[in-house]
Amino acid sequence: MPWTKLKNIILAILVLTNVCLLSLVAGPAIQSKRQLSQAREEAIHFLQNRGMQVEEDVIPQSMELTPQVLERDLEEEARAAAALLGGPASVQARGGGVYRYVNENGSVQFHSDGTVSARFKPEAFPLGTDRREACLALMGRMGCEGTILEETENELIFRQSWRGSPLFTQQVTLTCGEKGLTSITAGRQLIGRPQEDPGRSTLSVSTVVIDFINGVSALGDVCNRIDSIEPGYITAASLSGPTVLTPVWRVTTDTGTYQIDTVTGGVSRVS
Repeated sequence: MPWTKLKNIILAILVLTNVCLLSLVAGPAIQSKRQLSQAREEAIHFLQNRGMQVEEDVIPQSMELTPQVLERDLEEEARAAAALLGGPASVQARGGGVYRYVNENGSVQFHSDGTVSARFKPEAFPLGTDRREACLALMGRMGCEGTILEETENELIFRQSWRGSPLFTQQVTLTCGEKGLTSITAGRQLIGRPQEDPGRSTLSVSTVVIDFINGVSALGDVCNRIDSIEPGYITAASLSGPTVLTPVWRVTTDTGTYQIDTVTGGVSRVS
């Protein structure tokens, strides 16, 4: 047999072998995805059969957010402080895991639970004609992306996001004066890079949907319509341990807004 023909036969056998191996590997994953999708559809029908109005596209297709954990990084905080203050800053260890960074433009203080506060010389932080954009840019200096939730004559409330997902518990108030930004108060921010938490996992979409309706009933509430679902994170920090990021859904209904923990299935009201 000519070598060229033999080589083609060998290549064909290799291709066929790879296709078989791929089907063995991908088959169970495809089947699992199909089962999860079917379970989601059944959960939506369960809600509708109980009189709950909900559009199918309101319910997330899958669990995109995973549990995360963040170890405190003092070097990262120092870099964030210098970036915010516009130059090198001296550090003061104030005890209890509190560090204060100071230079001629002001000061910024970080706590182990994520609390952040700052005082500025307003002339060092002019806001120009668009206060919202200026404040977003200032928070961006620290590596904190997010959005302005509320704005009054003298204050703006900033909520942080991470990889495009809202961090519902990470909010601060930015106070403005005639000359510029004067302070950051009343809140927490996430400084650093979270890592996936291998010790926790989320429930399936169908399970979270059922847990939600059961949780609302357990609270003694009644709702007849789900208007929107916003996935995001809440955080919890201790004095000595890491910050834990837990994925949640914020569910807006005709009677109020609720939060469901997609790891445990626990439901609570959002004020």
